[in-house]
Amino acid sequence: MNWVGLGLLSVAGWAAAGAQTPSGYELNDRGNEAAARGDYALAERLLGEALEKWRALGPDYEAHAATTMINLGQTFCEQGRWREGEKIVEEALVLNRRSLGPKHLRTLNNLNVLGNTYLLLEGPERAEALYNEALAVERELYPGDVLTAQTLLGLSAVRVRSGKLDEALSLGEEALDIALRAEGEGSASAAIMYENVARIHRVAGRPERALPLFRKAHAVYERTFGPAHPRFASLLSEEGLALVADGKLSAAEQYMQQAVRILANCRGWAFQLGVAESNLGLLRLRQKKYSEADGVLTHALSLEEQFPARAGSDLAATLNILAEVREKERRHADAVSLKARADSILSYQ
Repeated sequence: MNWVGLGLLSVAGWAAAGAQTPSGYELNDRGNEAAARGDYALAERLLGEALEKWRALGPDYEAHAATTMINLGQTFCEQGRWREGEKIVEEALVLNRRSLGPKHLRTLNNLNVLGNTYLLLEGPERAEALYNEALAVERELYPGDVLTAQTLLGLSAVRVRSGKLDEALSLGEEALDIALRAEGEGSASAAIMYENVARIHRVAGRPERALPLFRKAHAVYERTFGPAHPRFASLLSEEGLALVADGKLSAAEQYMQQAVRILANCRGWAFQLGVAESNLGLLRLRQKKYSEADGVLTHALSLEEQFPARAGSDLAATLNILAEVREKERRHADAVSLKARADSILSYQ
């Protein structure tokens, strides 16, 4: 997954009956608006000020503080500051559990956001535990809510990481069905679910099934996030891989190059840039442009190596592609060394 959550949370309407609405509401929502348009510096300032307001109001406003903390955490993560985001979302979960209880939708959303962060930083085991905790309640109380779809999406990603593609597909298709019924075909939630199912089909070697789903996600992402957004760029790169597998190399090149250009100009998305460059390197290998492939893959590797806790199978894939390129360049010792590194990483997955 390319981001922590589906959207930022509003706290409007949470004040107790008859209570004076604190200015934290306006600051929170203005911060969300700034984050949505990519003005992260302003978003951080506004959300930080909102958090100070909630904290000053004491224990009765812990849930409000937690909501703003989740928004601030996601803003950090959107900039690639994952550890800062993880820490503040963990703190929010403590507050939500204490103030709202384990079955409130806000607590369940908090579990999801933290699970997504853990999946990127800590590994699938810790993430899966949070997803399972949330899903047990959601199955009971909120079976048709889009939040349940988000939890299923997270579990689907866990199954992909462990190579259980049939289970991943079943979870992903259930998530898509819930999102479609809850928010409709043209929603961002549905588009994210389409992308997930498409990715599973691509990994399973079924580009003919992946591509129509990628196209559905593509149209919504471009309209919702805009053609210069890093989320859209990551989708383009994934779609490009499916096009490579389907033999459509010219279209794949267009999408992959566009993805790299966008991500190269997005602060905090170095890891995603590395993945996109690795995908482009695979295309160059298929085009037998070995020198170009070597250059882009070497750079991709240098980016992915900056995020060892997140890289995992992505880093191993880059190493394997670069090993294949080095074989074509008759650099056999390098190829053997790179392949051994990839095998070592995968043995710990």
